[in-house]
Amino acid sequence: MITSIKKHKKQLVLFFIAGALSAVIEIFCMKLLSLPNMLPHFFSFENKSNAYPLSNLLSTGSGILSNYFFSIRYVFERGKHSRKKEFILFLSLSIITMFMSWGAFALFHFFINKPINFYFYNVDDIVFCKAAAIFAVSLINYIAKKKIVFSN
Repeated sequence: MITSIKKHKKQLVLFFIAGALSAVIEIFCMKLLSLPNMLPHFFSFENKSNAYPLSNLLSTGSGILSNYFFSIRYVFERGKHSRKKEFILFLSLSIITMFMSWGAFALFHFFINKPINFYFYNVDDIVFCKAAAIFAVSLINYIAKKKIVFSN
């Protein structure tokens, strides 16, 4: 019983570390792709008032792929599904949570649309909103992936 609890705590810590690394990758891509000379330069709809839909989609995709790699490598044991089915389930759940994250980002960005001053450091509004959206759906992500994708 104690060993099982320790195993779950370790798995949860590893999940959040993997999630944090994936979030860094996702936020970096979001910030990079939303720069004025990147996607907004080529697509008129790609702007602050539309919550950068293409940048958001592509950065979330990078986060999903990196999270899958970290999840199968460091967090979860292989479940009862074949690798193909496991990846399809992982991707399907990730797409659902991507839309949840995208909605959360748009909601946060509606209210927070300029840099935030934390006295000693200014945080860009895009970075803050993206991080808040990722955090908001992370618990749902963990439970769904543990119970559906990597269940035994």
